[in-house]
Amino acid sequence: MKNLFTTILILFSLSVFSQSNTGFNPQQIEAFNKTGELHFRFQLEDRELISKLSSVISIDDVKGNEVFAYANELEFVRFLDFGLPFEIIVGPDMNEDDFRMLHNINIDEITSWDFYPTYQAYLDMMAQFAEDYPDLCQVFSIGQSVNGRELMMAKISDNVSVREAEPQFLYTGTMHGDELVGYVLLLRMIDYLLSNYGTDPKVTNLVNNMEIWINPLANPDGTFYGGNNTVLGSRRYNANSVDLNRNYPDPEDGQHPDGNPWQPETLAFMQLAEDNNFVMSANTHSGAEVINYPWDTWAQRAADDDWWIFVGRQYVDTVHLYSPASYLDGFENGITNGYDWYSIAGGRQDYMNYFHYCREVTMELSNVKKLAASQLEAHWDWNYRSLLNYMEQCTYGVSGVVTDLNTGGPIAAKVFIDGHDIDNSFVLAEGEFGFYQRMLDEGDYDITFSAPGYFPETVQNVTIDNYSTVELNVQLSPGTLLADFLASETEIGLGTSINFFDNSYGSPVGWHWQFEGGEPAEAFVKNPSGVQYSIEGDFDVSLTVHNSAGDSSVLSKQNYIHVTNEILMHNGAIEVCSGLFYDSGGKDGNYQDDEDFTLTIAPGVDGAKMMIDFEEFNVENQSSCNYDWLKIFDGPSTSSPIIGTYCGTDSPGQVNATNPDGKLTFQFHSDYSETRPGWKASVYCGMEQTLNMGSGWNGISSVVCPIDTDLEIMFQGIIDDLIILQGDGGVFWPNENVNTLGNWDPTMAYQIKLQDDVQLNIIGTVTTNNRIDISEGWNNLPVLTTCPIAINDLVNGTNTGILFIIEVAGTEIYWPDMGINSLEQLMPGKSYYLKSEGDGSVIFPDCE
Repeated sequence: MKNLFTTILILFSLSVFSQSNTGFNPQQIEAFNKTGELHFRFQLEDRELISKLSSVISIDDVKGNEVFAYANELEFVRFLDFGLPFEIIVGPDMNEDDFRMLHNINIDEITSWDFYPTYQAYLDMMAQFAEDYPDLCQVFSIGQSVNGRELMMAKISDNVSVREAEPQFLYTGTMHGDELVGYVLLLRMIDYLLSNYGTDPKVTNLVNNMEIWINPLANPDGTFYGGNNTVLGSRRYNANSVDLNRNYPDPEDGQHPDGNPWQPETLAFMQLAEDNNFVMSANTHSGAEVINYPWDTWAQRAADDDWWIFVGRQYVDTVHLYSPASYLDGFENGITNGYDWYSIAGGRQDYMNYFHYCREVTMELSNVKKLAASQLEAHWDWNYRSLLNYMEQCTYGVSGVVTDLNTGGPIAAKVFIDGHDIDNSFVLAEGEFGFYQRMLDEGDYDITFSAPGYFPETVQNVTIDNYSTVELNVQLSPGTLLADFLASETEIGLGTSINFFDNSYGSPVGWHWQFEGGEPAEAFVKNPSGVQYSIEGDFDVSLTVHNSAGDSSVLSKQNYIHVTNEILMHNGAIEVCSGLFYDSGGKDGNYQDDEDFTLTIAPGVDGAKMMIDFEEFNVENQSSCNYDWLKIFDGPSTSSPIIGTYCGTDSPGQVNATNPDGKLTFQFHSDYSETRPGWKASVYCGMEQTLNMGSGWNGISSVVCPIDTDLEIMFQGIIDDLIILQGDGGVFWPNENVNTLGNWDPTMAYQIKLQDDVQLNIIGTVTTNNRIDISEGWNNLPVLTTCPIAINDLVNGTNTGILFIIEVAGTEIYWPDMGINSLEQLMPGKSYYLKSEGDGSVIFPDCE
């Protein structure tokens, strides 16, 4: 089947490019039969296409308008759709002698590192490091490749079997299997560190004060694609034909920017990062000569851009003292911002920086990918000092331990540079010792230390000098017992599970959670997870904490969890007044290629108008929005007036319907390549509710939540006539400058006293909560509908006995035991007194 596919591909490619690519011939396509991937180049005048092409093929280098790339068979077919003339790159004519493959290697007898180890020799060398230096080195596998080869790691430290309060550093090599120089350089670096410990002051300092992790070969299936005894047949991709340096979660493009599942190699390194607290790292490559620093995925500079330039210059300037003038001299004399070179998504560098707060750089150390063994000695001599210098930077900046003021125990605190940190550039202290290390460019900084359950501490004017370390130990106070908590999300779709986190002060030792509407309904652990909500509505969460002295503190957050239906982009029309509106990929996925959807959303309440608030937005970008786009129309169809066309991260923000029907129409298009996370938007119905009130006492409520719930603003139009407003939570008494009510709550009932007849117009969103909890005895009851509700319908929706209902400041009564029913309807905007025979809830029926 593979040969048939290749034949079809050859014939198709020849028919397409026979006119524009006179150099194209079947012999060049034979590269697919050798390595399963094709190396080619093409001219590109439109730099905006780089991003789109990066989602189709693996771009390797960009020089001016010339692009160098790799593709597997499927990727190459997709590339052909662009209609770009190309030239296949045929590598230099090399043979086994160029690589000097050694099968049996005794590290102690190596006099020259001008060879490549076979796979078994590599495993043996790694094992010998641990055998020869058991007090300094541990060697183990962090996982296996697709084909079962080991992902070997050497860990080096003066007390290698004991985790200490010191920075962790990581080197990984050759994640592109044919970029060979890092394989041997990092093997030799392991040997150099171990053999020079105790005699070389710099090496000794590094090993004594760091935990150094080195993985020479991150893609063994790619390197040994031609078999375990040769690197001649090495290739870029792993055994599944996936570029591992496009396979990581991306800060901008989501969890799977390349459209592939995480590979075994990717998962192993992701788990490694999760299990450790690496402060700095680097991954090695070939095919260019440059130190590539963050970011790769977007144009915005890193918070530590000046520091990155300083560190990059130190590396390159040191190299230039020992190398030929032509080595590592391109770009900005040897360094470049990744995005300035060319943008990629799914790279390891950005993954480590953004998701693990680790300063990782990409080191391109040889223009030649499959470097001849005879050149390895020279590349080592040019680079090893800089590789040591880069490691040493891991010990500079500001460092220390963060501990509990009362117990002295370690705290996994967040270390944030005020006015400086952006895009997850803060660092976290590790949990075992509370140790942190924050590298910074020289200057004065204010540093804030914070952790759940502790009061933050800011240390001002910390002066940092290059090549030096400031020791700054910090103690955080838990204070007195005070319950506090957060949820992973507070606005969720039906059936969604969320996690809760205790942030209580005062060192609690016991927890009692209560989740209204949740399953389970209660928990007794510090941080409960997987609480599921399967009923639409707003729900309370309560936490009671206890300390070792028996004291307790309670915090209840009313209507904290908002559960609503999820709306995915599709073809059709719907009527709603609440929901979470997503692209077709939903909450966690990307939309797909080649989508064309049109959805009209109409208000589910008469007289309302749709309001859509986009909270997240990320669609493939193009300056004219010609690739993927979302169009929004003010009305029932795409013939209605257009509000805007949106792509990239240019969010529509809040979109309000102004047409009489209150409808909004959404049209989405995606082309044949590159998907993004899409959008998340909250759906509301906006409307105006008028409350007509007479002089004296009135009972009021609103089904509309005002845009601004501040009572001073809400009642400013009638403030001169307002004597007092009272509710269950307190009073608002403007003439006496008293407000113990806080803000307006549409789920509450109020009593208001006025000097004159007035009319109050409330503009906002329709509340979707139609349930009110009641307790035994008397309750204040709001009306949570836009239409009159028959008293019998209300009673039927109540799960406890209703003894009495009377209008506030009115005479109409519902008193079933006495056979009195002058109160036939509950009216929107009013409030009522309700007497219940037990605890329960009232459900307001929908308007027909």
